[in-house]
Amino acid sequence: MSSPKPKAKTLADFRAAHDKSFIIPQKIKDGLAKLGDGWEYELDFMRMIGVGTTDIAAYREQFADYFVLVGGRNPKRCWTGSKAVAAKMREMGGG
Repeated sequence: MSSPKPKAKTLADFRAAHDKSFIIPQKIKDGLAKLGDGWEYELDFMRMIGVGTTDIAAYREQFADYFVLVGGRNPKRCWTGSKAVAAKMREMGGG
């Protein structure tokens, strides 16, 4: 009785493991789904999804509808899982 030959990894497997242009946006999307109608400051959001400042900075503009800048001189970025919640936050005084 022989065991089946192991299946070779695909190009999609390689991309999911090594391509930051796929990995980081996917982590952000997963984090947004976890937030749902809630929100987190960017630093806490980064910890939640396991990415650093350089990585989030490189891909954040793809998700501009999901964050709001609050505060004056040194604004903080708040991430939310919903475009509608972000819009409400902007109405309440967020940038």
